[in-house]
Amino acid sequence: MLIQKNKTINSPLGPSDLFCNMSGSTAFRVIETYKNIRTSLMFTLSAGDDNTVLITSAEPNSGKSVTSANLSLSFAQTNAKVLLIDCDMRNASQQKIFGIDNTVGLSNVLGMMTTFDEAVKRGVKENLDILTAGQVPPNPSELLGSENMLALLNAVKEKYDFVFLDCPPVEYVSDTSSLLLHVPQTIIIARQNHAVYGEVIHTVESVKNVGGKILGAILTDVREANKSYSYAAGTYSHYGRYGYGRYGNYSKRYGKRYGYGRYGYGYGRYGYGAKTSSHSKSSNKEESKK
Repeated sequence: MLIQKNKTINSPLGPSDLFCNMSGSTAFRVIETYKNIRTSLMFTLSAGDDNTVLITSAEPNSGKSVTSANLSLSFAQTNAKVLLIDCDMRNASQQKIFGIDNTVGLSNVLGMMTTFDEAVKRGVKENLDILTAGQVPPNPSELLGSENMLALLNAVKEKYDFVFLDCPPVEYVSDTSSLLLHVPQTIIIARQNHAVYGEVIHTVESVKNVGGKILGAILTDVREANKSYSYAAGTYSHYGRYGYGRYGNYSKRYGKRYGYGRYGYGYGRYGYGAKTSSHSKSSNKEESKK
């Protein structure tokens, strides 16, 4: 059973979330878990000619960003050349996890304000380059679905052995759905005792409805004993309590200080807009009757 004590799912992201910065038996178990996921995913990818993988979730706080970071790191340790792109421009995380600068990144490249070569952070870890999200734009969904994004993906596919994209939750904004038109291969992250079953199923349907292909799913924050830890195409796999996605209260308004003109967007308590599950709504109705 893989459990890191005294650390919560909603704790601030940072370098300690990378397995390369862990120690002792904790590091060994997490590394072996990601190796198992990596091996199965490599077999899945070997059947096709697409080396890009989109990683998303049904809802915030599922651990998708840490999973994206560690999975990319695990692939890089095979001497493969790996690129990790933070496509969550509303709530960027990879710069926090790796401790790198996010002054320029994906949004700046897609907005034609800089080039990929100028924005990418090379050699963040051995064989691993990272393109952070960059400044918060007024139109993330349009940028991710644009011809500029398609051109960028076509270019990096030729330069890297594997490209991983850390994307927003499908059910909260349209950003990921726009990107699925360019990157169909998808892994869904779900946190145990947090994700609502109906929302996960709806996420799978949403991905498939725009032509996406579900490679598999990873269940995070597993607490039951005697579980197997692996990646499984089309099913959930278990890898312990290492999903630290943090969304918190991101109802910040982004305006002129980001250089995108007079735009302001409040994204709700999760950073992605007010969305309430049917389960939560029914619970609220019951409470109001009391």
